[in-house]
Amino acid sequence: MKFSIAAAITALVVASAPAAAWNARGHMMVAAVAWSQMTPAARARATALLKLNPRYAEWTRGVANAERDEVAFVKAATWPDELRNMVCTQGTPSPCYRDDGYTPPDAGAGINTGYADLRLRKYWHFEDLGFSPDGTPINEPFAFNAETQIAAFDTALGDASLSDGAKSYDLAWLLHMVGDVHQPLHAVSRFTTTTPSGDSGGNAVKICLPGSGTCDEAHAKALHSFWDGAAGTNSSPQSAVDKAEHLQKTMFAAAVTDSAPGAWVAESFELARNVAYAAPVGPGKGPYRLTTQYVAIAGTTAEQRVTLGGARLARILNRRLN
Repeated sequence: MKFSIAAAITALVVASAPAAAWNARGHMMVAAVAWSQMTPAARARATALLKLNPRYAEWTRGVANAERDEVAFVKAATWPDELRNMVCTQGTPSPCYRDDGYTPPDAGAGINTGYADLRLRKYWHFEDLGFSPDGTPINEPFAFNAETQIAAFDTALGDASLSDGAKSYDLAWLLHMVGDVHQPLHAVSRFTTTTPSGDSGGNAVKICLPGSGTCDEAHAKALHSFWDGAAGTNSSPQSAVDKAEHLQKTMFAAAVTDSAPGAWVAESFELARNVAYAAPVGPGKGPYRLTTQYVAIAGTTAEQRVTLGGARLARILNRRLN
């Protein structure tokens, strides 16, 4: 399947914070694949829960009744990234979210309190497994991460003692994090002599696209940012739904079994090492100019991961929401 270089260029000019994984389109595509494979009962329960999200009215404004449930579902997958635009600053209207950093000493406090939790929880978006091609010591992933929280919220959705408010919050995060861990650079940090503290999933590695003009520090973007947009950049929910439908008809995906989130992270880690950091990406910080072949492989890889992530998400929700 061909990947649009023009679309990739567009993705590069959109700034991407380290906490982001797929851009909005990628996350909506994962959710759209899941929705198409969910049972009617699971869809109905998911819809009821997501109506409790404070952004539900905004997600569905102007949307036809027949499309409202699916649109809200795919938009909900972007909600944890939307919180970055609601960080508490002087004059920020309430509610706002506290940026608690990547390694807060009390990261395990207040988990699963529903929408009363006003922490940004950036450390829930990834699990950076370390590797070093040159023997540089590596750091362990943060104790609270995408893998631990996917497992926790999977269990929580089946907990009869939890309120629907808490489960609504859990569901929105689960939609997002399952997508996160299928983005290869959300499962890795490369440690080298030039990045001894790790490169934060390629955020410290700069690249330029083929044919993009001057390739220097001023014109380059993060490798991580490129991969965030590798599945496309159109932010229309309907476009994401249409693309997800096309992918499921045309793209082979590995058999979906009840593997644990740790296995999904391990897959992404290996893809990061063998695909995302492959030539022409070099061992340092760059900038490196990508080739058309690299861009095409990244696009196909991204679409495969989106399709597989959506199928795995559907299995969780069909088990927990029926």
